[in-house]
Amino acid sequence: MKLIPRDAPHIRHSDNTKMVMGDVIISLLPLYFMAFSFYGWRVVTLMLTSAATCVISEIAAVKLAGRHINLRDFSPLVTGLIIPLMMPASASYSMVVAAGLFAIMVAKQPFGGTGENLFNPAAAGLAFATACWPSQMFSYPLIFEELPLLGQITAKTANSAAYALKLGGIPTTDFKDMFLGVRGGPMGATNILIILACLLYLSYRKTVRFVQPASFIASAALMALLFPRVDVAPLDSMLFELMSGSLLFGAVFMFSDPVTSPKRPGSQMAYGAVGGVMAMLFRHFGGFEQTVVFSVLLMNALVPLFDWPVELKRLIERRHKVETAEPAKD
Repeated sequence: MKLIPRDAPHIRHSDNTKMVMGDVIISLLPLYFMAFSFYGWRVVTLMLTSAATCVISEIAAVKLAGRHINLRDFSPLVTGLIIPLMMPASASYSMVVAAGLFAIMVAKQPFGGTGENLFNPAAAGLAFATACWPSQMFSYPLIFEELPLLGQITAKTANSAAYALKLGGIPTTDFKDMFLGVRGGPMGATNILIILACLLYLSYRKTVRFVQPASFIASAALMALLFPRVDVAPLDSMLFELMSGSLLFGAVFMFSDPVTSPKRPGSQMAYGAVGGVMAMLFRHFGGFEQTVVFSVLLMNALVPLFDWPVELKRLIERRHKVETAEPAKD
């Protein structure tokens, strides 16, 4: 029997990368539909521009590295679909292209490509765009404002709930509108109902491990209860924090990336809990109103610290089992 070593992720059941990424694409489409209903055809052109940028960049990088192009690998398409959803519908095409190029050419392919990247590519691309275009990244057009496909965007803008919290103010949007996404913000991250439905779908399909995003959300909620940023009831503080900005979207679609996450359930729970705390600390002390991508990248770098203790414990248990096993009888 010939054994061929392969790097993670290791698929141990009938699902493959194509099916896993297909599930993520299916879950992203309802968010695009809602964004389209709010802002019109510009949402579609931003989506196509980002997807094309990431796919073409992936093909070019694989060719330059002399590797075989895997037509079943939908991961660059997933990255391309995530990036615009974390931006305002008025984002320029240059922002989307730059974020996609950075995600594939800097954060993914130099580390070996699919399954070997240390950082979530979409989070890296969005962090790059945030650092380069902070004012445009956080300038949100009013919903139901028809945006032109080309040319300068002159639509009216509105402050997001995350911006109000960043300044120490109480958001004026009520919880029902926040839950249904009827407010300004990143065009795919405002509809909490759909995002939670996506989490349930991806968990049911076992595309993501539910324990990881659940512990992330739970620890972020606890931080909001114990350390509110505004003078409101603790429960209101928790709801404002969870439903503002891109916290839940990041938890479901970036923080739960299986490639850049710990491999054991115990590690994933601890990773999620610490990740939620870090996300809230970035909100309290970070320089931007949307900071979940920075907490995702920081936690990606710390993954070995969560995997190592669990693997060491399992190794000790296996050794102990072997040492205490009775010798086989003749």
